[in-house]
Amino acid sequence: MSDAGSCDGAAASGDAVDDNIHGQPQQANEEQASPAPTSRISVRKAVEVIQTFDEYKRWLITEIGFGGMLKLPLLQKLNLKFSAWTMSKVCVEPRAIVLSETKILKFFAEDIHKVFGIPCGHWSVKGRDGFIKPEAVTFIKRTLGMDRTGVHSLRAAEEFLLRDISEASSKMEKDCFQIAFVIFVMGHVLVPRTKHDYGTIDYWGALANTENISQFNWCEFVLEFLLEAVRRLKNDMMDNNMNTNLIRQGTDLCYARCNIADCTERTSNQPVEGGNMEEDVCKFTNDRNDSAHVSSSAAGNLMDLGMS
Repeated sequence: MSDAGSCDGAAASGDAVDDNIHGQPQQANEEQASPAPTSRISVRKAVEVIQTFDEYKRWLITEIGFGGMLKLPLLQKLNLKFSAWTMSKVCVEPRAIVLSETKILKFFAEDIHKVFGIPCGHWSVKGRDGFIKPEAVTFIKRTLGMDRTGVHSLRAAEEFLLRDISEASSKMEKDCFQIAFVIFVMGHVLVPRTKHDYGTIDYWGALANTENISQFNWCEFVLEFLLEAVRRLKNDMMDNNMNTNLIRQGTDLCYARCNIADCTERTSNQPVEGGNMEEDVCKFTNDRNDSAHVSSSAAGNLMDLGMS
């Protein structure tokens, strides 16, 4: 934990907040308690539901490009302290795990595809192709049973996934099954929100037409969400918040980036109008010779840990 300070936020517990990216740890910092992170992810829940699928349901999932999620391992427990430490080493702007000045592992949206096997298409989930009308949101909620009193979105999605769906089912039922699956795995594994049993509509536009689901870049959407969680974690660590949650809603965040061309590794959290903002600053050379693409296994560790 002492080979490198962190970028884009606070240093990890036990790391010195130092101008040198590979500065030596200070005894005082080593004695500080580590955060007690929590998480809303539930890989076990997702896998338990997926294990009930027959071959036809699995084919429907593969058709929309989410076949990789059918191979999720049944993880009973994750090391959240190690997750927090790994996230503290992530430098947000260059998208890299910075272990030291010469140990820099960059990662990309394509790495999410290699690990999770979800679509990495050309359309932006949050772009104009992902626009959805309020009436369409209402229709999806009503069709999947999400509009019932006392039934939250992830629970309703789970109930729909457990229905009998076969080749003889209507196209509407098949489409709704595919939509419900994406909502379910996004909420339980890929982009879990602070409120565990609630979904979100910020990606529902990409679900409106099931034939186009695979055309969207779900990997970039997931990666941006992970980086957002990294910023929040570091902000909590700087504020000495000992009960940090590794995943937060976007609406919970209030970050602003420092727009300077050549910044340093030293980070700060300065108050600005509207609340405390993180200055997302770190000195980094994108084309340095000793930088390396993160391997699929390393990306898997980052995602399993960061999203855990």
